[in-house]
Amino acid sequence: MNILNIITGNVARGPQTVRFPGREAPAAAYRGSVTMDAAKCLACGICDYVCVSRAIAVTPGAASCEWTYDPGRCTYCGRCVDHCPVAAVTQAGDRGDSYARSGAQRATVTVPYPACPQCGRPAMPYNEAVLGAAFGDVSAELRERIHLCERCRRRATTAALKANFGAAAETGRSDDGR
Repeated sequence: MNILNIITGNVARGPQTVRFPGREAPAAAYRGSVTMDAAKCLACGICDYVCVSRAIAVTPGAASCEWTYDPGRCTYCGRCVDHCPVAAVTQAGDRGDSYARSGAQRATVTVPYPACPQCGRPAMPYNEAVLGAAFGDVSAELRERIHLCERCRRRATTAALKANFGAAAETGRSDDGR
């Protein structure tokens, strides 16, 4: 069999590709493009850290965080979905749209930081489940302090330390019991 017979056979047979939308549905375990829910996102950057193909980039700012995803670079491995602590990152169950240029489907989502309850400045978002996993049994003081901006958190910590050292000085002993 020579190459001319193969080419002639292919031309005579015609196209074999099933064109959209007549194509078959993907398998149940198919992993498609990645999406992110800004309302759930903590702007922690874990998805960026575990992305082996550098398809995800998390860029923190002063008042918000930029989450960028380029499906042209994605290997669809699902590591970002598996490691997201709050399930903000998900994968589509179907194939994405076709594109001709690299970066044509790049998507950027802005994750605004919530306002600090004391001063109104932007504060990093936190989640109760992540807080419990990190610290175990969480005190009411920590639960309140975690929602503050960095500046107000520092002030609250300083005030608590002064109050604790002041109480220890009044009793005539330090915190270690001596």
